[in-house]
Amino acid sequence: MIFRAVEEMSKVFIIDDDSIHQRIAQIMIEKHQLFDEYTSFMEAEKAVAFLKENKNNEEQLPDVILLDLNMPVIDGWDFLELYETFRYEVAKAIRIFIVTSSVDEKDIMRAQNYSAVTGFISKPLSPDIIRSTL
Repeated sequence: MIFRAVEEMSKVFIIDDDSIHQRIAQIMIEKHQLFDEYTSFMEAEKAVAFLKENKNNEEQLPDVILLDLNMPVIDGWDFLELYETFRYEVAKAIRIFIVTSSVDEKDIMRAQNYSAVTGFISKPLSPDIIRSTL
């Protein structure tokens, strides 16, 4: 009997209200085949709703979230606060990378307060930077 290894799909969510930055990330992901699938959210609250709704459905959940900090209504910090309230109910460990144009040391320090945050990435993105999230 022959067994094939099951290849896992890798998924990324891009949460950023800037359509240009979203498109740049999408192009890099496609061109360099960094993830098998991506989903973009212009509004963090829609991403929170999706994660809550699918928290038990591992196939629908991303492996990585690229999260912008500066967004209207619910910003990246608000997203992290909301995510922390249900994070341990989520069926998959999701690595969150803050992606921002901020180089403020206070933001970097603040990001360390969230156990779900794996890293802090400065814009603009590059293929190597995105590859490092895998």
